[in-house]
Amino acid sequence: MSDAKWVRLLEALVSVRFLFELCKVKLVWDESTRDMWIPSSSSFGFSYYRSSMEGMISGTPRGFYKYKEVEWIELSAEGENAESIVLKLKAIGNFELERSDKEIKLYAYR
Repeated sequence: MSDAKWVRLLEALVSVRFLFELCKVKLVWDESTRDMWIPSSSSFGFSYYRSSMEGMISGTPRGFYKYKEVEWIELSAEGENAESIVLKLKAIGNFELERSDKEIKLYAYR
């Protein structure tokens, strides 16, 4: 996924932050998942930038993560909330998504 698409994705997720409870992330070089924080106060130039995000992913190392390091993100949402999130994502681009009853997984890199 391009960096520009990442910026659009994060803007969209901030706008629908009230629709999902948790966000998990899997980095391409990591075996385990991590928490990803997307506060409703996040904005371009503060929490995320043209090619990276800062302080949004738990664990070490702390700090900046380039978008190309993210394999997938998973949002915990169900029912109408999940449907609203998917519609928002489809409005900004074409994403590879997997849905279950309680989660939406978005693949950034495969």
